[in-house]
Amino acid sequence: MPAPAARLLLLFLWLSLAGGGPSVRAQSPATDSLRRMLAHTPADSVRVLLLLELGRTYRASQPDSTMYLAQEAWQLARRLNFDKGRGRAQGMIGMVLRERGELPKAYANQLIALQLSRQSHDPEGEAYNLNCLGNISHDLRQYPQAIGYYRASEALYRRLHRLPWVAGTLTNRGSCYEKLGQLDSALALQQRAETLLAQNLRPRLAVAALALRNMGVVQARLGHPAEAFAYYRRALHETQTTNDLRNRAMANYYMALLFEQLHQPDSSLLHARYALRQAQAVSYRLTVMDAGALLARLYQARHRPDSAFHYQSLAGVARDSLFGPEKFQQLELLAFTEQRQQLRQRAAQEQQTASYQRASLLGVLGVLLTVALVLGWANRRQRRANRLLNERNAQIETQRNDLNEALTEVRAIQAQLVAAEKWAFVGELSAGIANELQNPLAFMRQFADVSVGLLDHEGTAQPQGLEQQILDGLKQNLHEISAHGQRASAIIADMLAHARPGPRQPVPTDLNALVAENLRLAYQGAPGQDITPAVELETCFDPAVGTVAAVPQELGRALLNLFANAFYAVRQHQHVSGPGFQPQVGVQTRRVAGWVEVEVSDNGFGIPASVLERVFQPFFTTKPAGDGTGLGLSLAYDIVTKGHAGTLTVETQEGKFTRFTVRLPG
Repeated sequence: MPAPAARLLLLFLWLSLAGGGPSVRAQSPATDSLRRMLAHTPADSVRVLLLLELGRTYRASQPDSTMYLAQEAWQLARRLNFDKGRGRAQGMIGMVLRERGELPKAYANQLIALQLSRQSHDPEGEAYNLNCLGNISHDLRQYPQAIGYYRASEALYRRLHRLPWVAGTLTNRGSCYEKLGQLDSALALQQRAETLLAQNLRPRLAVAALALRNMGVVQARLGHPAEAFAYYRRALHETQTTNDLRNRAMANYYMALLFEQLHQPDSSLLHARYALRQAQAVSYRLTVMDAGALLARLYQARHRPDSAFHYQSLAGVARDSLFGPEKFQQLELLAFTEQRQQLRQRAAQEQQTASYQRASLLGVLGVLLTVALVLGWANRRQRRANRLLNERNAQIETQRNDLNEALTEVRAIQAQLVAAEKWAFVGELSAGIANELQNPLAFMRQFADVSVGLLDHEGTAQPQGLEQQILDGLKQNLHEISAHGQRASAIIADMLAHARPGPRQPVPTDLNALVAENLRLAYQGAPGQDITPAVELETCFDPAVGTVAAVPQELGRALLNLFANAFYAVRQHQHVSGPGFQPQVGVQTRRVAGWVEVEVSDNGFGIPASVLERVFQPFFTTKPAGDGTGLGLSLAYDIVTKGHAGTLTVETQEGKFTRFTVRLPG
């Protein structure tokens, strides 16, 4: 049985349900389809929902049919104890009563419907009821309260992803802000509703005509009559599509009102008559009141008091039916009853909360007792676990010692790999060294052949002067042979020195000469020398550099690594970019404030920032597998920093350049 407050609300419901059922006439293909489905549907919950869907199709053109179908659905849902269907039917009855102007009865029905929807966990029905309560508050000029209802309805529709219905709540809120004079907020909400409807054309709802009409009202308030008329005409066209007499009446009324403001009484009178006639057809008393008052003003201006009195009387009757003293007393009674019921519900909730708190306290005490027992048991387990842990720690200590020994062996192997890398450098330099050896040996053979040719003239009668010249030339050739032989020996000695382990003592070294020699070796040994265009080599050797204390073989190896990396980088860039790319390698020496510097730059791909800090680590390389061991830069760094007390730094920009700088004490 309902509560006493609900009984009072049910009284208003049954007062509104008096009267027989009108004949139902098909309105659209959807209406015909629903009626055919009803003919084959038994009296169950599906039939309740079908009756409501059929009633919805008659809402805007034959509200009496909607009322009849909603009453039938309500009776069937009550017999089936189907609260969801009963709540939705109650809401539809309240909607028709509101459009007839029976606001107290409509309010009572919507409150009952809202309670049923919440009890049956029907969020769609609850959203519909909240929107209808907002409409009633809007009719009563209680705009802040209406906005609250619309916001709550919008939240539920968004959760259900019913976007056309969301647009309906937005345009209703926009209408409230327009009535409150907040035109910026009203325009923003109407634009959001219009966008949402344009993106969701199905299902076709009366909200489309409503949104167009409301946007027209806002445009008229903003002083844009052309835009307002355009929206009103679109709204009228929409009502033709959906056979929506209620929204058609309101659109005609607002057009008539705008024509009156523009001092076009004939057009205003025409649309006001349309509005009144269409509103009377669907018993929409709010528009009957507004259109009647407008017609009274228009006929009064035309000096036709009889017509003005007639329409003023119509408007007065509609106003009394909507806002008469008796209606307000009923609404106040309903509001008081609803407030008292809410207070009772709040008190019951507080009492329930207190009981929950007591139960929670007892539960916490039980949990604490359980925890105490568990802690005692866990303490015993912990002592046993500690013994096992000590044994495990002893095992881990043994394993750690074994790992340390293995790590020592790994480091020894790494040292051997470093030594092996030195021999790898010897292999990489073999091609360049062979090219260097070819030139001195070729000179030796050439000068030897010439010397033989000159000696063949011995025994022949030659002028004294010619004989002397031959002897002088022979001596010069022999000097050349000796010099180039010495050069070949020096090259071989350097090659062997590169592979010889152990520290060496620094000696005064011509840095420019050492840089030039190793640059030539790297250039000759670089792959792709036959590729066009060739690498453009730019050098700038500062004569002020002079000699530095260095181990030539070690420092030369470090420089050779830097030069080889530069040539490799530009060739890789050229391989990707094609013949249009000009590879460039630059080498520069200079003396700066007690230091000497060797700068090696290239226009290759550069080094990514994510790996820049790791380039000097052993075995780290950015080259593909098989192209490098990752020891070149690491060895160069050790040679410069540890062997020569200098620094090796790198600057780079990915995709642009890389620049290595060697600084040595000068």
